[in-house]
Amino acid sequence: MLRKLFLIGLLCASIGLAQRGGGGKGSGGDGAGMGAAPIPNKFENIAMTLGLNKDQKKEAKTILEEGAKEAAPLRDQISKSRIAVGEAIDAKKGDEELKTIARTSSDLSAQLTTLELKTFAKLDAILDDTQKKNMPALQRTLILMNDIYHNKNWNE
Repeated sequence: MLRKLFLIGLLCASIGLAQRGGGGKGSGGDGAGMGAAPIPNKFENIAMTLGLNKDQKKEAKTILEEGAKEAAPLRDQISKSRIAVGEAIDAKKGDEELKTIARTSSDLSAQLTTLELKTFAKLDAILDDTQKKNMPALQRTLILMNDIYHNKNWNE
């Protein structure tokens, strides 16, 4: 009986050790050399998804950069409004005052989302008819652009 348990344990251990990678970075590497392609930045991911040509890439980069410039003051206001919400909660402000402060924060977030959607519409405008008909690519791009301007560097 003990011998069978030992053999089963040995078999399970050998199967576990025979696995290649599987654990990501914790398994002894970053995946380089194992056929893993580097993860592209957001812009390259969007460009690849939409199948942009060289000229379209230049135009798209400009559109996204302009959107990022517009987003900077909104992002700062959102950060400040979230701090204000936290301070209002700590100060045990009344419900009405807390709702007003929270509404301001959510309105700013909605403005940032609107900016992202306008930027997406501008990207859509530079696509050719074939690219515009590729609904899965457009849907994926819309997902990729969700919260794209919530960080200082939109392309990370």
